[in-house]
Amino acid sequence: MLSLSRRNTQPLNDLEREMLRKIVFICIIFQFTTTSTFAKKVDSISVDSMHAYQAKYFNNPTDPIVLTASDTLLQMAISLNDTAVAKHALGAKLDYYYYGQGENRTDSVISGVNRLKNFAKKVKNPELYYWAWAARLINHYIKQGEYNIALIEAEKMLGEAQKETEKACLAECYYALGNIYSAKGLQKKALEFMLKEIKYFEKNNIKRLNISFQYSDAAKIYIEQGEKEKAPELLEKALKYATSPYHKVTAKLVYVDLYLAENNQEAAWQELEECKQMYLTEPALKRHIHYYYEVETSYYWKTGNYNKALNILEEREAELKKKNDFSTLAGLNKTKADLLWDMNRKDEAAELYREYIAEQKKEKERNEEVTTGEFATMLNLQQLNAEKIELERISREKQLQNTQIISLSLAGILCIVAFSLYQQRRLNRKLKKSRDELDKKNHILVQAEEELRKAKEIAEQSSWMKTVFIQNMSHEIRTPLNSIVGFSAVLADLFAENEEIKQYASLIEDNSNLLLKLISDILDISALDNDIEIKRSPIDVNSCCQTALERVKPLFTDAVKLEFKSTCNALTINSNYERIAQVLENLMNNSSKFTNEGSVILSYEVKEKERQLLFTITDTGIGIPVDQQDHVFERFVKLDDFSQGTGLGLPICRIIAEKLGGYLIVDKEYTKGTRLLFCVAM
Repeated sequence: MLSLSRRNTQPLNDLEREMLRKIVFICIIFQFTTTSTFAKKVDSISVDSMHAYQAKYFNNPTDPIVLTASDTLLQMAISLNDTAVAKHALGAKLDYYYYGQGENRTDSVISGVNRLKNFAKKVKNPELYYWAWAARLINHYIKQGEYNIALIEAEKMLGEAQKETEKACLAECYYALGNIYSAKGLQKKALEFMLKEIKYFEKNNIKRLNISFQYSDAAKIYIEQGEKEKAPELLEKALKYATSPYHKVTAKLVYVDLYLAENNQEAAWQELEECKQMYLTEPALKRHIHYYYEVETSYYWKTGNYNKALNILEEREAELKKKNDFSTLAGLNKTKADLLWDMNRKDEAAELYREYIAEQKKEKERNEEVTTGEFATMLNLQQLNAEKIELERISREKQLQNTQIISLSLAGILCIVAFSLYQQRRLNRKLKKSRDELDKKNHILVQAEEELRKAKEIAEQSSWMKTVFIQNMSHEIRTPLNSIVGFSAVLADLFAENEEIKQYASLIEDNSNLLLKLISDILDISALDNDIEIKRSPIDVNSCCQTALERVKPLFTDAVKLEFKSTCNALTINSNYERIAQVLENLMNNSSKFTNEGSVILSYEVKEKERQLLFTITDTGIGIPVDQQDHVFERFVKLDDFSQGTGLGLPICRIIAEKLGGYLIVDKEYTKGTRLLFCVAM
């Protein structure tokens, strides 16, 4: 052993130096080995802990803990460069909103899809990119009943997919279109796209995780259309390509329908029992169990065990009522009514049929509102795209002009500096040259100002053309609608004895009138937005009020008393007769919608000092919440989504009031209903 007390001045011999080198070498090898082993152990622990974390918190996509756990899992996946787990983390947060959790679901789904699409682009995974688009965004619009927007997204996706080299991208588009048409009830059209996807899958041998569903769904449509002989081959392939219990149980449930269509009740029962065991043993199938209940009900119904089928329907009815799932409940009531009819319990069936028809009517009204909203959304998107393109063009022109000006200015300054340094003795010539350069720059600036002015005129002309287009389109739409309204009234008169045809003609007339009101409101607000001047003339205030009362009188029931309290026997002011009558009519029309009993009172008072005339419309209806009283004057705002109207009436009234030198507000001190204060200059 070496002595540690040896002095530094005492040199080491050869043996000691050799021993020292060996010790240092052994220490380095030991340190390197220990560090490598420790690093591997840390990596192994991190990967194991990540997968354990994933298994612990991601079994139920609707559990709120997914929102925070997905962020943690994403950070772990990024640190370990695991793209598969990163994809799962992003998809889990998206699925939380997709399966119906949280507020502002549409915005959250769009945001989640965009994050997943950006990630797919980053890792160059086009299959994931188009899956997020089709299976989540488009399917979300389908679940919301916004089929037109879903079709627009599908067309955009198809346009992008046709440019891709990956064949699976086009198959994803066929999948999306099939889902849209299936949701709209166009089964033949849906079947066409399902078969296209299947053919594309078989021909190109591409990877499709959910292709089993397409085989099962196509077979089900064939059975429903009476072509059961085409179903067995498709169902065999559905089981062949099944990659999850959900795929397998879906195919087997269609087998139950096939055996029932073939009158093979024993085989149908065996398949149904096997499906039941799968639902009991596979926790992941729990959220899809309603499909099993539908097939089980159909089995008992078709085999004559009506009471058993009715018990299943009543159990599902109780579940849906707890969840407040009234849209699904309406379809269930229709099925229950059909079953009761077959059981010869026709009175109960008739009651359910009436409820179903009433619900269908409400659903139709909701669909019309959704369609109107989709039309407005598409129109706004087109306008915004056109305005965006125009603004980008103007911005590019301005940027080019500024670049030219800066370049010329810098070039001129450099020339002046160089010239002044080179010819210091010739000061007069340099000053003259500088003046010439400045004149040139001023000329360029004048030209730039002129070009900016022209660009501004072009932009203003484009805005004017947009307004003219909206007005012309509204006029063109209103012309055929007037014919529809007129002829529907004629039809109602012609078939007055046929109650059903008369009812249909009345529905056409009512809905056409609603569209005419929407178009009239659009024309009104478009004209008022163009700063038109409202002509004024001497008008009789009492006569104007009586005109408005006569127009709205048919809207009120006997339970509501419509009154007019005049403070003057005769009053003449300088204003616009039709515009004031229009505002009063709209305000009383609103009162009629939300006042079921009591009274609606129109009155006015003269404010001599301010030279103003103040109208008040007071009702005893449900009132407007305090926090919504300013919000109701915004465009397209409706506090009750089920009430008829466009949401433009109050904004139009406020614009007219301001153009007549006054205002329109809600009286916040009145709490027994609603009181609106409409003021005009005298």
